[in-house]
Amino acid sequence: MPKRLDRDPRAILKAYLVDSPAGLFLLEKTGKIAEKALFPRNPKDAAVKLNEVRRGQLPAEFSEFANRLSQIGLEKLTVDNEYLARIFRNILTSEVVLDERDETISKLRNRLPNMLVRFRIVESKDDYEKLVHEVSMELAQASIAETGTKRDLYAIQTVRCIEDLDKVLNLLAGRIREWYGLHFPELDRLVEKHDSYIRLVQGLGTRDSFSQQSLVELGIPQERSRLISEAAQKSSGADLPQPDLLWLQEVCTTVLQMYKLRETAEKYTDKIMLEVAPNMTGVLGAVLSAKILSMAGGLENVAKMPASTIQVLGAEKALFRTLKTGARPPKHGIIFQYAAIHQSPRWLRGRIARAVAGKLAIAARMDAFGGSNEGDKMRAALEKKVSDLKDRYQGQPPKKKHGTEWRPAPQKVRRGLSDREGRGRETRYPQPSTGRDRLRRGNRQSWR
Repeated sequence: MPKRLDRDPRAILKAYLVDSPAGLFLLEKTGKIAEKALFPRNPKDAAVKLNEVRRGQLPAEFSEFANRLSQIGLEKLTVDNEYLARIFRNILTSEVVLDERDETISKLRNRLPNMLVRFRIVESKDDYEKLVHEVSMELAQASIAETGTKRDLYAIQTVRCIEDLDKVLNLLAGRIREWYGLHFPELDRLVEKHDSYIRLVQGLGTRDSFSQQSLVELGIPQERSRLISEAAQKSSGADLPQPDLLWLQEVCTTVLQMYKLRETAEKYTDKIMLEVAPNMTGVLGAVLSAKILSMAGGLENVAKMPASTIQVLGAEKALFRTLKTGARPPKHGIIFQYAAIHQSPRWLRGRIARAVAGKLAIAARMDAFGGSNEGDKMRAALEKKVSDLKDRYQGQPPKKKHGTEWRPAPQKVRRGLSDREGRGRETRYPQPSTGRDRLRRGNRQSWR
């Protein structure tokens, strides 16, 4: 008979590693606890240790537990989550198997509270459930605090503040134009920018003060100042009483302070976006990049999106209308605010939007997953791409008809296959179209 090899009595061929709020436990298939590493009984401290394990880091005080596992002589260790597999693959020389659907380890997890009570690790099953609840609450609070420290969330709140300020400023500017238009209606068409209009009302008051010299001192160009001054002399507006003028100027002062607040918010957005997403900021600018983060819900969400989704981000209504009615799909969403897109001819906007979205997808992934800062280089490459597109497509292409009108299908030659039809005989027949095309033009008959 062959000589029988002696095996270490402590050796375990197969075992299962389970984590819980009470600690880490090495279990045999029978349910016996072979080794254990207990967490502190304080729920807050236990949550800290369990959080370290779930991040893929074994706490320093569990090094003795790792040494014991390496000395047992395991041949196969089964775990049911990625972080335990990542930790012990770096520690053990034996095989570590990740199987999230293993029935044995699932049964051992269900039996774990009873085993902990039997070995007097916890007093009772109720005490274990209480510990699980308290540790879970601590983990949830830690997760919320960690999420709140992400800098991209602050950029999102800042750009939403800018959007709210824009809405309020537009409303107030419209109100001031209508209000002051009772006194000087011609000024409305001569000054387009809201802040310039409000600054003139606040600084000069009645239309009698709108001399060419005073307008130039407030930063109005010479020719425009002349036109405004002449319009003020020939104005058909009503007189503005002094008490009403003072109250209107006080409103203008408050609105101008809000414009300064908006400028400060833009500068803060520039600063925070250079920290959070320097590559996206280099490609699109800080405010527009922050708006994209706001729509997507964060930098990581943008990084996970394909370029085609980023391209139509903000045009969801038009996209779903396309899917529902078959209308033209949108070519761009919020990135339409990019100057190279909205300042280009209509037939070029879709191509430029596609190029911008592709470059933006690369930039977002570099920002989210630790890439280097190459925003200037990416912006230069994008500008070159846009310039090439404008040179290539200078003239407007012919318009393509889009609708439900019938188009003749292309003809194809089919040779006869039987003697009855005659060999070599050529028959022309239309190509079968898709079901959607037949449904659109109301032709439900089948093609031969």
